[in-house]
Amino acid sequence: MTLRLKQIRLTNWKCYPSQNITFNLHPDRKIQIIFGNNGHGKTSLMTAILWCLYGGDIVSKETLKTYFYRGKDDSSPAKEMRVELNFTRNEKNYFISRTAKLKVNGSTSYPSVEEALFYEDGTMRSNSREYIEALLPKSIRDFFCFDGLKIEQYTQITQTKEAKEAIEKVLGIPELRNLRDDTEKALQELENRFNKAEGTSQALKDKRKQLRELEGDIELKKGQLKNAKDEEKNAKIIHHDAQEKAAQIEGLREKQEEIHNLEKKRIGLQTQLNNLQKSIDSWLKKASIPLLINFVQEMADDLQVTSLKSTYKTNSTAVLKAILDDESCLCGRCLDQNSRDFILQQIAELESLEVDNATRIEKDQLRIYLQGIIRDNAKFSNYSQLLLQRDRLEEEIEEINQHIKQLKQETTGTNQESANEIWRKVGESGKNVEMIQEKIERLQKEIEIKEKQLEHLRKEVEILASENKTTLMLSNQVKMARGLKNATNELIEWNIDNSQKMINQVTSDRYLQVTNKPEEYRGVEITPEYTLGIRTLTGKLLNPDVLSAGEKEALAFAFITGLNQITDNCVPLIMDTPFGNLDEEHRENIINSLSNLNSQVVILATDRDLPDRLLNLLLPYTTDILKIHRLAADEDASVIEVMESY
Repeated sequence: MTLRLKQIRLTNWKCYPSQNITFNLHPDRKIQIIFGNNGHGKTSLMTAILWCLYGGDIVSKETLKTYFYRGKDDSSPAKEMRVELNFTRNEKNYFISRTAKLKVNGSTSYPSVEEALFYEDGTMRSNSREYIEALLPKSIRDFFCFDGLKIEQYTQITQTKEAKEAIEKVLGIPELRNLRDDTEKALQELENRFNKAEGTSQALKDKRKQLRELEGDIELKKGQLKNAKDEEKNAKIIHHDAQEKAAQIEGLREKQEEIHNLEKKRIGLQTQLNNLQKSIDSWLKKASIPLLINFVQEMADDLQVTSLKSTYKTNSTAVLKAILDDESCLCGRCLDQNSRDFILQQIAELESLEVDNATRIEKDQLRIYLQGIIRDNAKFSNYSQLLLQRDRLEEEIEEINQHIKQLKQETTGTNQESANEIWRKVGESGKNVEMIQEKIERLQKEIEIKEKQLEHLRKEVEILASENKTTLMLSNQVKMARGLKNATNELIEWNIDNSQKMINQVTSDRYLQVTNKPEEYRGVEITPEYTLGIRTLTGKLLNPDVLSAGEKEALAFAFITGLNQITDNCVPLIMDTPFGNLDEEHRENIINSLSNLNSQVVILATDRDLPDRLLNLLLPYTTDILKIHRLAADEDASVIEVMESY
């Protein structure tokens, strides 16, 4: 049974002097979109819906005065403001209207609010509040009017008594509890009549007294058992947390061991680096040799040439002197004076060019030394390899230093004392769980024994009651009432447990659809008190406070829509600026999930919330696209019209 909003009419409400919105209700397309810039009236529209339903609980009488439309064309001091809503469900029509008048008293004005009117299929109902509460309970208003700009309040929405009552009301739990209370009252009344019945024997009275005492004892034991089970649940959580911390400590211990091994490795590498640096330093003392080897080669070659020339000159001078000293004629004629003078001149020039013998010997020795240096240069040919090895060692040591630094940061504050304390808590919490489980087992056995005693005692009471028609009839009635009470209690426990499992599963499924990190989470966990948490794949339960704004909104959306989906009566979901805190991926995920909702969805959004690419994803499921415009004649007045381009 889906409740759908069919029409909204506003008169003199805030920026709307006169507005009529009629939605096209389609069996398969359930989305309506109203675009509007910030400050043009989106939130005013949602507030109007809530005020029409709940009046002063939404807008106080003192504040309401500012909600009356004050446009340029309005000069009347007295004014009437009205909001009207039309809903439909299962071919039934509901009309709700609320009116406020601005009355003038001299120079002051004040609002006068009338009680809402409620019509069901054209028939006016006298107590409108009760009918509105039955149609759309005030306590669940946060679950059908979703304001994306107030996301922080939604992460805490389930942590109040009022919110818990609202959630249970949506799940139908109060009705079951009322049924249990009624059966208990009926049983108590029959018990009193039975006790006062005429003809009751003393033996029957004594047995019934024993019966009541035994029933009270069993109820006490059952209460203790329930408390023990709650203690067990809490103790298991404490034990699990202690185990997680112990596992973290073990992880930190492993990291500390890793730090120790890395430091040993670093010492070995540093020793290698120091030895290598000594070789490099030794090489650097002779670094000029390989660095100047080309120049040394050139000098050696030059000295080699000089030595050859000197030898050639020395040999030439000796030959000329031999020619002059020889008395024979070598060329067939004797030397004349001119020839002798020429030869002597050449000898003098050659002798003038010659260096002394000691200098020539030094040059030859220098040449030999330089050639030795050239031969020794081969010893330094691996210098580049030494430098490469040094660079690699330095890089490896630096990587180890960075890794050690990171590990030390991760293990800050960890010591043997804290580790021992954690393990002590693990042991204590584990023993506590075992003790509570033993207590539960003992209580269950005691209850089982006492229930057998109770069953035997009831049979004795029935036998004694059968001796009198009145007591026999009352005994049978008490038996039936007790059976109804027990069945009601079982039904309530089953319904609460089943509802919580359903909301947990639906919310988890929805959250994994809309989150941008589904690979990191198992899902949402909802406690019996309806507080929310997210369980990671590693088993850690995250509090919503640690989530990003986008993740908080995704969680709130998942819970609200999940709660809406599991109820028999789906109500419209009105979303005001729903995507303000979301990144592109979150937006797309939520938009894709909207088509799977059973309820009607009215989206109040800016163009930035729904750019064309995302809007196109919604179009196949959308019946209406409207746009809020400012009226040209009045910058404070707005009008909502159909967008023709879509």
